[in-house]
Amino acid sequence: MILQALCEYYDRMAALGKMPSFGREWKGIPYLIVIDDKGNFVKLESTEEDVDGKKRAKQFCLPHGKGRSGKNSWAVAQSLWDHTGYVLALPKKMNYEDKKAIVTGQKQNASFIAEVRRIASLNEHDKGILAILSFYGKFEENMKRIKTDSLFEQLTKNDGTNVAFRLIEEETPIGADTSIALGDEETEDTGLCLVTGKRLPIAVINSKVNIKNGGTTPKLVSFQKGSGFDSYHKQQGLNAPISVQADYAYTTALNTLLAPKSRNHFFFNNDTIVFWADKDNQLEDDFSFFFSMPPKDDPNRNVEAISNLMKAPWTGTVNDQTKGNFYLLVLSPNNARIAVKLWEETTIQQMAGNLRDYFSDLDIVHSSKCRAYVPLIPLLKSVALQEDLKNLPPALFQEMVRSAIEGLPLPRLAQQHCLQRIKAEPHPKSAETERCRAALLKAYLNRLHDNQNKQLTMALDVENKNQAYLCGRLFAILERIQELAQGDLNATIKDRYYGSFSRTPNLVMARLVDLSNHHLAKLSKGQQVYFERMKGQVMEGINAAGLPAHFSLDDQSRFAIGYYHQRQEFFKKKEEQLETK
Repeated sequence: MILQALCEYYDRMAALGKMPSFGREWKGIPYLIVIDDKGNFVKLESTEEDVDGKKRAKQFCLPHGKGRSGKNSWAVAQSLWDHTGYVLALPKKMNYEDKKAIVTGQKQNASFIAEVRRIASLNEHDKGILAILSFYGKFEENMKRIKTDSLFEQLTKNDGTNVAFRLIEEETPIGADTSIALGDEETEDTGLCLVTGKRLPIAVINSKVNIKNGGTTPKLVSFQKGSGFDSYHKQQGLNAPISVQADYAYTTALNTLLAPKSRNHFFFNNDTIVFWADKDNQLEDDFSFFFSMPPKDDPNRNVEAISNLMKAPWTGTVNDQTKGNFYLLVLSPNNARIAVKLWEETTIQQMAGNLRDYFSDLDIVHSSKCRAYVPLIPLLKSVALQEDLKNLPPALFQEMVRSAIEGLPLPRLAQQHCLQRIKAEPHPKSAETERCRAALLKAYLNRLHDNQNKQLTMALDVENKNQAYLCGRLFAILERIQELAQGDLNATIKDRYYGSFSRTPNLVMARLVDLSNHHLAKLSKGQQVYFERMKGQVMEGINAAGLPAHFSLDDQSRFAIGYYHQRQEFFKKKEEQLETK
């Protein structure tokens, strides 16, 4: 299903002219060799552009790259483009004392010239290809001029720099013209393609995927030659036959989705999240903003995207009534292969509805200083040690994504990490962090019941008689009394008693209530009456027979939300008073 969905995406985008035609790919070419129609060298030209502070080569639609490996890899040249060893016979690291490197460069160059001649035989009247042949007819003279060019040193700074040719009167490289015939890829193996269901030439070696993995480029589909997976004397790709056309379609689609400028992917640690739909829609355009950090040049972009999603039923900003499928793929590259960690296939309408429920469950009262909605990355940072995502289990991210898009309960691991951070860090660095933790616990508890009969509201619920929730409220009231009575302290009752009160309330409750009476004596008469009444109203709901010896993790979560709700109620009234002044 993954390969079929990617092939369908390729067909959709190719029909719109947004994908290269069969046999071609978008390739970054940092340098162009500019020649005239007689094959004379004119100049070297850099195509590199500044993208997000990094130099990136301009992308051109060129003949698809061929895989090569092994001792005779020099014999496989790309069509009309390749690295400097093939195109200019330059040895690795420009080491002219290394005879082996010089010979290898010469062999590579001979292969490239042979490939140019092969293509020229299929395109006898193409001016650009004939110009390249003429360039090699006077190769030594042209090389002398190339070496005096001001960009030559920059071109040869790194091994394996890709180059192509451009006619001086043209704007694109020779080979970018789709009318140029490249010839069919030679293969003796045909079979029933598992993706298309048609009998076609089979790709014995599947193409690579441009995904982050150090210096290697792994594959989504591959077989080790001579491995135990071979059957009926079939080798490599013939064991799971995928046609050359399907191999091209799915790898081109995936590489396009993974391209630097694509908005159809984002990263989390070592995982890559790729998503697409089978119909053009706003949900596909905005999906990454629901989870990732906002772009630096538009810090409010994800908040805007979530806001549009939440308002969609009334405004139609995100048309989630579009009929069609939505796909999500979580990939983790290894040395030679790509592991599929998560594959989701759902409808656009179902995806939008589940995301809307997810953000609704996370909605909780907050300070005016906080953002309106919480994307996933800030949420996870709030429960990570030192707010570093690397300190979280890798599986937590994909489980959170799965919960959001499938409408499932949040993972218990998220609750555990959240409670640990609350106890270890009673006073978080920001109101945003505190809000994120409370929002996560609220969503976790409410989604345990499949969003039915929700027990926790967005703001303070005076009708909620859950014992843990009431204890959390009471603790917030006692802390507020201490703050007003004693001002700023190095250590408050939250620093000393939060952990014990949230786990074993019956051991410390009487002591804290008694301590609050001493604090109340330092307040004004009006404040004493106000807080005594509030404290009494909460304690009336607490079981007179006594509290349980231990609160479960779920009740510790309710304690945290009760505490948060009550604290926000204090701040809300304070903000309202400031607004009326």
